[in-house]
Amino acid sequence: MPEPTVAQVVNLSQEEENRVKEFSQRILGKTAVGVVTYPLTFAKTLHQIGHEPFPLTTGKVFVFAGRDAYFLPNTFKYLKNVYKDQGFKTLFTGLDAGILSHLTGGVFSFVTELYLDRYYPEIGGKPSGAEKEEAEMTDHESFNFHFRKAVRDTICCTVGTIVSRPLTVVMIREVAQLVGGEQKYNSLCGSILRIGFEEGPNGFFSGLVPALIAQGITIWGCFALSYGLERALVRAQEGNPDDEAAKKATKDARSVLRVVVPFFVNSFSYPFSVISTVMSLNGSGLAVSLLPYSPSFNYWGDCYDYLKP
Repeated sequence: MPEPTVAQVVNLSQEEENRVKEFSQRILGKTAVGVVTYPLTFAKTLHQIGHEPFPLTTGKVFVFAGRDAYFLPNTFKYLKNVYKDQGFKTLFTGLDAGILSHLTGGVFSFVTELYLDRYYPEIGGKPSGAEKEEAEMTDHESFNFHFRKAVRDTICCTVGTIVSRPLTVVMIREVAQLVGGEQKYNSLCGSILRIGFEEGPNGFFSGLVPALIAQGITIWGCFALSYGLERALVRAQEGNPDDEAAKKATKDARSVLRVVVPFFVNSFSYPFSVISTVMSLNGSGLAVSLLPYSPSFNYWGDCYDYLKP
């Protein structure tokens, strides 16, 4: 008798099985991209904790025009300097924890999405409008559709962020210890054991609250802007619904908005991402978490007050 497949064991429908296959391909692709671009994550982490040890560069305020000014090295020059000083391998410090954090967060978010769709389809509102194009919806239908998606995305992403947080903390600490030249967090398993022994469960979730706030700002900011701009595009097309040029312009505008809206919203959530990274080092005992590098913070709000302009 042949062994049952995973889909049969967990009683997946054909639609759910197809979604699982699509998700598997998607997350594997994102993971591969994440491995290749990990040095950018490495540099971003060091930027967020304020580690800028390299000389300033000079240039024009407006790239090719304006007065001369001093600038911090951009990310690529920063990585080039790290490569020269510490070698290629250093650029991938924390890769193991970072990739596992990405996989864990993605898988648990997706599993939560499947669970909600199967057992709680009406959380956030009744499932309607998905089969319609944006132009075919009324304002009320469009609002309900986008609002429901935002509510459910918030739940799914929150679960993924909480479950993957310990691995994110390990990744940040593995990178941050380079500032003081320390060797405290050298392996994934060793780092997890050290955090558990020295700090207990709280250590694994350092910086969680500002991370959730940043995530919430991103989701709900994108919801508000996307809804408003989508309806504005629909209004603009109402006068000439059969104009092919107008349809193409609207389609192109939507493609641009999918990129621009998250980029714009991230400018508001980024400060909380920085606070989350800084608070991840709280209690680690690393040099970068102590004076003269940084004061110690008992609460993420203290960090916010310290860093705000």
